[in-house]
Amino acid sequence: MKMSSLVYIICVSCASSVSANWGGYAGGSVATGAFRAVGTNQIEMQNEDLAIRLYRDRATVRVDYVLKNTGDAVDVTGGFPCLDVAPKGSKCSEIEDYQFTADGRQLPYRTENGDVASWKQVFDKDFVSIAEDSEEEEAKRTPRILWLSSTVHFEKGESKNIRIQYESLYEFSVSFVSFDGTWSDHHFRYLLSTARAWKGPIQKGKVTISAVTIDPGIVSIRPANRFESTPEGFVWEFTNLNPTLQDNIEVQLNDKFSTIFNYSAESDQDASWYTFEGNKYFFDFHGYVPKATSTKAGFPVTNIGDSKGETAWVAGRNGGLDESITLTLTKPLHVSELGIIPGYGKSKSVYFANNRVQELEVAVNGTHMVKATLPDEYLPFSMYSSRGYDWIDLGEYTGNARTITLTIEKVYPGSKYNDTCISEILLRKRLKEKPRVHGAR
Repeated sequence: MKMSSLVYIICVSCASSVSANWGGYAGGSVATGAFRAVGTNQIEMQNEDLAIRLYRDRATVRVDYVLKNTGDAVDVTGGFPCLDVAPKGSKCSEIEDYQFTADGRQLPYRTENGDVASWKQVFDKDFVSIAEDSEEEEAKRTPRILWLSSTVHFEKGESKNIRIQYESLYEFSVSFVSFDGTWSDHHFRYLLSTARAWKGPIQKGKVTISAVTIDPGIVSIRPANRFESTPEGFVWEFTNLNPTLQDNIEVQLNDKFSTIFNYSAESDQDASWYTFEGNKYFFDFHGYVPKATSTKAGFPVTNIGDSKGETAWVAGRNGGLDESITLTLTKPLHVSELGIIPGYGKSKSVYFANNRVQELEVAVNGTHMVKATLPDEYLPFSMYSSRGYDWIDLGEYTGNARTITLTIEKVYPGSKYNDTCISEILLRKRLKEKPRVHGAR
């Protein structure tokens, strides 16, 4: 079972004028949480083992329960909570691949509306403000809670192993003034308090939070002082817990940033902007002429610099292996990093249907060589957001880059096609100090 991912577009200001074009969008899952019993008080939660794996735009969650019936045979309905901002009547679209199994057998679920009033404190006020800010009534998004409910039969005295697994897109928001943007931190929340509906406390529990394709150093977790850093990740173990709101888990990736567009650019191929990540400053730009060793008809190499995630260069032979792209810079600069979308970014399904670049050799000016291995992870694309790219550090070399050549050495095979694709390549220069540039007014 799969739920389609949707970022809620509220008012994206992409007008050419640089004056007073305001807007933004907010999306992602505000919170998910523990399986909740409905209409019964005879089922104990003997164990809850929660594993949260952090990727760049989402968390994957697997939670295993051991539940025991302390009474007569009963059909138990349990609900999985999904909090988001959305129009009335829409599905819980910010979680994907939701699955519910009992003793290894997958069971169906149904979606039920819940009362969001008691959960309003979970919603960030700025996030809700951006989501609700629309002049068109049909575009308004409001806070809500949905329950994905499944029914499980328990015989008298029976214990069952329940597993729930899903992917949860991080909550985030973006605000714009013309082309200049401010991206919020990513957030993931898990409501442990919903497990309070079972009989008695959670007798035994373990929560493991591991950073997979992100730097664990940017992660902060609440409640504070519960988690210990271990080789497994951040771990919290407990016994006989009656969970309250204070036990709800919030993970924050301290990854907010802002951009100021370089308004001298004459086209998307020349597009450039400044990116501010805390006390780090970058100049992100295209400014190159690309040439490939081979090209499949209809998928020219110029697609890698058109600032469109839905277009791509496709290698014309060898399934992409040993094929290369050379970028000749229109103005030599010292390039510090290279951002790449190493597959066909049109959609998640198209991305994995085709080959993705796994290993690259990057040569600066034909002499300075860097090897890079890329994770196999689909990221939504937004033109001015560094979050949509895999970044390759080019290391130390002297002088300016005049040419940069990328040679494909290994690929992740596509599920349908043996076509190796690259959607975008962006160049980045690290700046020693904050640039004196001004955003739109």
